[in-house]
Order: sequence, then C-alpha cells, then structure tokens
Amino acid sequence: MWVAADESGSTGENLTDLQGVFAHASVRIDDEDARHVLAELRERAGATQAPEAKFSQFAKTRGGLEVLAAALAPGGSLAGRVVITVADKHFLIVSKMIDLLVEEEAHEQGIDLYADGIARDMAVTLFTDGPRDLGEFWEPLNKAFVSLARATQRGVGEKETVASFFDRLEHARRRCRRRSGRSVESLLQILLATRVHADALVRSAVPRGSGLYPGLDPLVTMLPMTLWHAYNDHGPVRFLHDEQKLLTSEFARDFFPRLWNVHPDLANHVPPVRVAEFWTGNSRRHSSIQLADLAASAGRVTFEAVLGKSSVQAGVLADAVAPLIREGVTADLQRRV
Repeated sequence: MWVAADESGSTGENLTDLQGVFAHASVRIDDEDARHVLAELRERAGATQAPEAKFSQFAKTRGGLEVLAAALAPGGSLAGRVVITVADKHFLIVSKMIDLLVEEEAHEQGIDLYADGIARDMAVTLFTDGPRDLGEFWEPLNKAFVSLARATQRGVGEKETVASFFDRLEHARRRCRRRSGRSVESLLQILLATRVHADALVRSAVPRGSGLYPGLDPLVTMLPMTLWHAYNDHGPVRFLHDEQKLLTSEFARDFFPRLWNVHPDLANHVPPVRVAEFWTGNSRRHSSIQLADLAASAGRVTFEAVLGKSSVQAGVLADAVAPLIREGVTADLQRRV
C-alpha cells in the first residue's frame, strides 16, 4: 500500500517566523489513482492550467475551496484516505526547551518526565503563563532559545551563546511577576540548572550533512506521528514523501531504525513504527504528493483558525478538515484529537 505525504508551513528551524503553524498530511493513494482524483478536482475547480496543483489555485475562489472540502468530507473522493498532524510552532519552541534541556537533566537524576505527562504539563505551564509573567522578556527568551538550539543561522542576527542565553534566563527569573504555585519562576529555576545540557545541545546542533539532523525542525517531530498513524491503520506501507533537504539517505539510515527500535527508557511512551519502504519524490512528477500538499495546506489554515487566525479558507474547509487532524503539538489538550 502506498501512502504519500507532504507538509505546509515549513520554515525549517526558524520557529519564530510569522508562519506559526506547521501541518503534515498523508494520503493513502498511489500515483495512478491520484492522477484520476486530481484531474477531476482540478477540472471541477477550474485549476487546470498550471503544471502542478497547488492549494493557492483552489483557494482563489469559494467554489474551488468547496470542491476541495467535498473531496475531503465523508463520501468524497479522498474520504478515509487522509491523516493530518499539526504543530503550533510557538508551543513547539517551549516543548523543545523542556525536552532538550529539562528532560535531559531529569533523566540523569533517574526521573521520568514523560510519565503521567509531567514534561507536557511543564511546557503548557510555561507557554500559558510565560507571556503574562515575563511580559517583554517572553518573546526575546523564545527567540534566544531557537537561536541557541538551531543547527544553522544565516542572515538573522548573531547566534545566541550558552552564556548569553543563561543570562537571559536569570534576568527573566528575577523579573518574573508571580511567585505562587507552580509558577514560571520555578520553571526558569529548573532551566537554570541545565547549563551542561545546553552546552551539549550546542555541540550536537551541527549543520546538516554531518549525519545528524536538526532537532528544531518540525518535520523531525511530525514525520514520526504521521508514520505511526499510517502503521497503526495499515501496517508497514510504502511511504512517498515530497523531497526535502532533511530527508537524505543518511537521515533515513539513522532515523528509521530508531522508530522501530525504541530506546528502553521511552518504550512505555513511544510506540514503535515500521515502514516497508521510504521514498522521496518531486511533487511535479507525483500526483499523490500533490494531493498530500492540498491536504496539508487545508490542515494548516484550519488549525490557524483554531489558534485565532480566522480566514475565508478555514470557514469553508473546517467542517471537512477538522476531523482529519489526528494529533497536534499544541498547548490545548482538547486540540489533540
């Protein structure tokens, strides 16, 4: 069985950009069937001129959006074939702060932060209360962590150092506006104890091509989610993904064995995933990838509306697309379908 996948809203490791949602979608279909489905959709939407189908062609008119919504809704040509996962990039920053720093320190002390959702609770607390408790220090702190942890940084200012990041943490802790309960201040105090892990993070955040991969790229987080849903629904599949710089043969050799041979410390929290084959391809040559792109873009605008950025596109698509969003990296548990 073939499953094709693509993303929408990707800006790599730059999680602080204005494009605040990353969506990843898969479509259970092969290219032969996809060609017929795509040709019908394009004809009905009047999007037949361009060599490659893109979401923008369907989003130009309400009629085009309605054609896409009908295809994704129950009874449509893509019904039962589509799975979408989404990420709020701004929440992903805070989640990575906990995962890459606090969890590493806790693990050394024999504490499992993933048990009972402790790590997630920390991230939600920091994300929810941080803007209020830290005020003008909140945004710079998030940007500083992204700069610290990303593998490469070009044209966006000087890269954050471990020393400067921890200076920011301490300054933010002193200026924190609340002192009661499980406050942001206490979480910042925990973060201040993770300097050795920040040093290790910077050493490991090397440019691509070294055999490692960038931990801040949402695709590293979302691809396993999408693969797991495909495996859970259908068993091992032949997976075709749109070409991405991240998805090299070196990445595949390292990444996919990790998905199946889960580390014992995570065995109770991360289900194993196996694929029969993994391919990448150019979307112009693969109709199935073009359908995945349409689904991912529809998922992105739908989730943007959930986060408060409403749009005409979301208004037309939401009823059909929202049920297809299986999982999300988001602070609101109700948004995790």
